[in-house]
Amino acid sequence: MSQIQLDRNYVESSLLHYIDTLLLLPEIEGVKLCDIVIQDNAHKETNAKKALSKSYHDCYSDSDINIMVNLPPDSKITPLEYRKHPSRFGITPDKYLGFVKTVDSEIYRIVFRDGIRYDIGFEFRYDGTLKDIDLKKEPERYSNPKWPIEKVDEFWFIMIQALGKLYRKDYLISSHLANLNINETLVQQMILRDIEYGTNHHRYGYREELIYRKYEEEYQYVTGDDTFDMIARKLYAAALAYDNLTKQFYPEYEMRSNVLFDIWKCYGSGRR
Repeated sequence: MSQIQLDRNYVESSLLHYIDTLLLLPEIEGVKLCDIVIQDNAHKETNAKKALSKSYHDCYSDSDINIMVNLPPDSKITPLEYRKHPSRFGITPDKYLGFVKTVDSEIYRIVFRDGIRYDIGFEFRYDGTLKDIDLKKEPERYSNPKWPIEKVDEFWFIMIQALGKLYRKDYLISSHLANLNINETLVQQMILRDIEYGTNHHRYGYREELIYRKYEEEYQYVTGDDTFDMIARKLYAAALAYDNLTKQFYPEYEMRSNVLFDIWKCYGSGRR
């Protein structure tokens, strides 16, 4: 991947391209950015600039997008069903690093592989002049019941969240998120141990090596700020350990830490 840049110009260009993609869908009436509505090409760039002036603060920023969707009133497609098709909006595993749907699936949270982040919500309306929507089946993905694929997507989204908080000097939240993801690697190891021994009851342990620990000393982004470096070292170790352990649940799994580190380099260049 070429060096990632998340300056204002790149974020704006990506946003305009994404809006164009959304507006091509027949059921989408428009998109709303910071209460600014874009429905066609008229004033699109001007309105996008206005919205970004409110939401873009630095390279760690995300953009909130509300998609205004029209559904036929007698459609078999409910809002809940409609939101089960993220690929319709270009959200596919080959394009993102991390992806989270909220518990009720009303919001998509995505970080794409180029570092662009969106929180996407939906506003539904009903239009009797519309034909029913042809929603294509989502691409099939194998999900290991021992470690569902959604957990993998969520892990990498949380990594970016943590990095953004870290570089914005919120050491409390970034440390909390780093600890959450370190714990995910420990849970992976516990499940793999259960599989190895054929039981989830272990009266005594086995002096297991904590996989993430072996990566801590490989941390490459030392800043001299002790607290920053402590948190960053955890994130670095969690990323490499997670890639290592996830491969044991998904033999065909493609490592994602390299994508994270590409974004990390960009984040580091924006550090104040």
